[in-house]
Amino acid sequence: MVTKKLIEQYNERDVHRYVISNGRVEAAITDLGAAIEYLRVKDSNGDMRDICLTFERPSLRATSDTYCGAVIGRVANRIAGAAFVLNGQTYKLSANDGANTLHGGAEGFDKRIFDVLHYEQNFVELCLVSPDGDQGFPGTLTFTVSFCIEGDSLLVKFSATSDKDTLFAPTIHPYFCFGESIYDTELKINARYYTPTDGAGVPTGEIVSVTNTPFDFTSFKRIGADIDSTYPQIRQSRGYDHNFILDGSPALEVKDAATGIRMTLTTDFPALQFYTGNYFQKNDVCPYSPRQGFAVEPQYVPNAVNFRRFSSPVLKKGEKREHIIRYVFE
Repeated sequence: MVTKKLIEQYNERDVHRYVISNGRVEAAITDLGAAIEYLRVKDSNGDMRDICLTFERPSLRATSDTYCGAVIGRVANRIAGAAFVLNGQTYKLSANDGANTLHGGAEGFDKRIFDVLHYEQNFVELCLVSPDGDQGFPGTLTFTVSFCIEGDSLLVKFSATSDKDTLFAPTIHPYFCFGESIYDTELKINARYYTPTDGAGVPTGEIVSVTNTPFDFTSFKRIGADIDSTYPQIRQSRGYDHNFILDGSPALEVKDAATGIRMTLTTDFPALQFYTGNYFQKNDVCPYSPRQGFAVEPQYVPNAVNFRRFSSPVLKKGEKREHIIRYVFE
């Protein structure tokens, strides 16, 4: 059976770790934030290697503002002005990133303790009920997320229903680091276009070709190749912190020569955020400095609710919506 362990308390509630494994892939999931605490796969020597950034305790992660490994909800990334209009009504949200809402608000899903519905050797399913008005969002949202190890892959599945029209645009936020540095890890992103951002990291609504820009990952390229480019969008974000419009499957491929590990990511989300940890601040809570890990977050385009040209994150009353993210390893 899966290993279950009491780790600590957070807001006077017990926090547990659930380890799922099939001997080839192993993941530790905590009920605080439904977070991937660690993810271990075999490297070229056949040794199990942790490829994600981890924190000493889940509570430190939850208070670090890094979102490291956690499920993000109700809406991933930023909503401009911490507000949106739905069915003619304006909803004011929790502003936790200047004037904007980031990753669900000040008390997003990353800081909630989920209920565990089911677990076994290679599978764990968790649930959270977000009440009407939570962080300003309408409707009582019943949200489930499951983690399943199948062969050489980890499958993450989200599903939700609501008793009112609302927004549902989750993701999960592991930071990867395959070896000593992210700079020599190579990425290939199946996207011909990305969305430029303003000074606050919110997409401007433009869709721009990656051709002849540092955002061209249509063939394998080192993360470090253009990360210090003088290109205005790169300088503004101190590296990569941008959304790509996906062209199909696979969404992303990663290979790391030092460890021999390759990862392929498939998803049914329409976009993917690539972030190089530019704003990490090493301190008593966070053990990491800028660019010690990179995140690839399948999601809807940030602030999509305020732009008609992007896929809509609106979840209709009574509708059930599901999304998947699959990480496949070699």
